[in-house]
Amino acid sequence: MKKAAIVSIFLLFMQVFITAQTADERLNRGMDYVYKLEFDSANSVFQTFIESDPKDPTGYFFQAMTEWWRIYQNKDDRSNDDNYLAKVDRCIKVCEERLDENEYNDWATFLLGGVIGYRGFMNVMRDNWLKAIDDGKQGLNLIQKSYELNPSNKDAVLGLGIYNYAVDYVVERYPFLKAVLFFFPKGNKELGLSQLRDCAENGKYSKIEANVTLAYIHLSYEKNYVEAEKYAAKLLALYPQNPVFERFLGKCYVGLNRFHEALMVYRGMITKADSNRTGYNNNFIRREANYYAGVCLSRTGSLDEALKEYETAINICMITDKPGEESPYYVFSALGIGVIYEMKGNKPEAVKYYDMVLNMRDVENSKETARLKKEGALK
Repeated sequence: MKKAAIVSIFLLFMQVFITAQTADERLNRGMDYVYKLEFDSANSVFQTFIESDPKDPTGYFFQAMTEWWRIYQNKDDRSNDDNYLAKVDRCIKVCEERLDENEYNDWATFLLGGVIGYRGFMNVMRDNWLKAIDDGKQGLNLIQKSYELNPSNKDAVLGLGIYNYAVDYVVERYPFLKAVLFFFPKGNKELGLSQLRDCAENGKYSKIEANVTLAYIHLSYEKNYVEAEKYAAKLLALYPQNPVFERFLGKCYVGLNRFHEALMVYRGMITKADSNRTGYNNNFIRREANYYAGVCLSRTGSLDEALKEYETAINICMITDKPGEESPYYVFSALGIGVIYEMKGNKPEAVKYYDMVLNMRDVENSKETARLKKEGALK
């Protein structure tokens, strides 16, 4: 009997271990589908968690993340916003119900903080700044609490790293926001980057997200294209069908003046768009790829080819962009065409495009650049 009892306990232990292991594997498999843009397959995996235990917030959180990535792959497309927000609301409700049962549940606290934090990112993209600040503060408090409850949770470090970097960067770049952020904990960029690297190496479910964040920060804010390329190349090697990672790498090459390599990336993106490849088959990807192809060709002396790419980008922007809300691709394609015509000696045509830029919204001092270019062309 004693031997049978020992065997039973051992089998029970193994069953618990295997079940936990299988849950981790399923979650990582689901996120793997997300980064491959196989969203329906990802949702099917996460739905198994909901069906297994409708009161467990895990499946709801990862389904919300799936919808987040539908948006993130093409941030200008708002068609999935309502669906995403509905998934967020459902996850919040289940998390709060779980915390009503046990306020010290670190996993539910972590998921609640995470889903609110990512909703804050979407509010930033949609210029809903007050909502974004509120979500950021609430999400941070929850992530910090979850980390205090379970310091071994490296996934929580992702949220802490993003916060530490972002707050320090914002205060440094936009001092007038200090008053708004007065009641927030101070940030620390170097600590934030260190925390993100820690998560990128040691996170259970957030390794890829941490690598994505590091690539984006080094590319967009630090302008450290060498460091950004390291993360972008790694991500694209893992997920060659993901346009977000391909766009990262292309921009790294442009930042590093490696225009021939960048041109190969953007021409590949155009080919994928033309072949109706998932994630690439939309005008938002096309306008970006055509614009940067124009940049690369103009920088390598192929002016006539560059003109065609810029003109294609403008034609697409006339479909995607609203008057007064011109995208950077529209503004700088027009500016690029003006520069090329001036280089070719056609000053009247150059002035026409400089005037076009002057009648658009100002993007990164584009109007002043166009004004100076116009003055130079008229001399």
